[in-house]
Amino acid sequence: MASQDQVLSFCCGWDNSKEEKMKRINGTILAVMGLWLMALSATAQRIPRFDSFPALPDSEGMAGMFAGESHGSLFCMGGANFPYKKPWEGGKKVWYADIFRFDGRRWERMEEKLPTPLAYGVCVTYQEEVILVGGNDEATFHAEVRGFQWVGGQLQWKRYPSLPVPLANMAGVRVGSLIIVGGGNTGFLEPPLSSCYALDLEDLAAGWLQLPDIPALARTQPVAGAYDGAFYLFSGESPGVDMTGKKFRDLQKDAWRLQPVKSGGRWTGVWERLPDMPKAVSASANPVPVLKSGVFVFWGGVDGSIAGHTDPATHPGIGNRVMLYHAKASQWSFAESVDGLEARVTLPAVRWRRRWIYVSGEIRPGVRTPRNASMR
Repeated sequence: MASQDQVLSFCCGWDNSKEEKMKRINGTILAVMGLWLMALSATAQRIPRFDSFPALPDSEGMAGMFAGESHGSLFCMGGANFPYKKPWEGGKKVWYADIFRFDGRRWERMEEKLPTPLAYGVCVTYQEEVILVGGNDEATFHAEVRGFQWVGGQLQWKRYPSLPVPLANMAGVRVGSLIIVGGGNTGFLEPPLSSCYALDLEDLAAGWLQLPDIPALARTQPVAGAYDGAFYLFSGESPGVDMTGKKFRDLQKDAWRLQPVKSGGRWTGVWERLPDMPKAVSASANPVPVLKSGVFVFWGGVDGSIAGHTDPATHPGIGNRVMLYHAKASQWSFAESVDGLEARVTLPAVRWRRRWIYVSGEIRPGVRTPRNASMR
């Protein structure tokens, strides 16, 4: 019977020298370790990279803007700020109808404006069209849905079916041909909702459909994302009351996924709860940017460390550390903080030319920034 060494020699092409075999084994181990280290290095290189992006031609910046892309141009519009005095000085919030266009070189404030001042709604891009959903102005919440394309140096407008209810402070994103929105409220003093609505852009005659409610606390300022044909909903906040009767912001750290399914000619789906978030990110960039690898990138947002701060003089600002959700593994992790850029809340994020753009936003209560950022 052949010895074990002879069998190894025959099968593997090794000579009979044990010393030589050990050298080959060690060489194989080193090669495997090298490949493993290369894989780790490649993973490290996929950590999001943040850069500055040309600022808006506006001295204050806005919160709650809309943003989208049409035929190569980047658009942002609407929003609200405190242009004269800050809230703690008795200042009054002002809503805007301005439209800004970025052509790849510079921003311009267009002569054309939105039909009405508007902020705090949802915006998606579909087939070169920028579609604005809901939002509010100084006086009221809106159910209207409008879209435009940039064609021949002009904005060509189109009306879409209105939402079932006036809605603002919700989250939303496009999933395939569906616009899906969840949460929000219907008026300044109205309670938050757990409702979820969808509009099929390939079947406008069907209008908005009501999908299954979010199976959790009703909320405003959640964050939505889309990946691999599914709708994701994260965080948000609900009104809370403690044992002494004092009201507080009840920040949510739950995360959910809804897989849209068409059954009997109607869209529906089943909610699946994901692992809870390490921290809340209420009112962070909407939709949440997603890398091709299925990694959701959370930068900014309101968490427990700042929710209770009411004194603007001592407010620490928005947390700058990046949090990641790995959809394929359904796991959370943290990346490093972003240097040189202020994290923010109540702002849109938009995919444009292979990068994500963070448009304006709020860096402290009542304080906006015209600076933009990009991530890839």
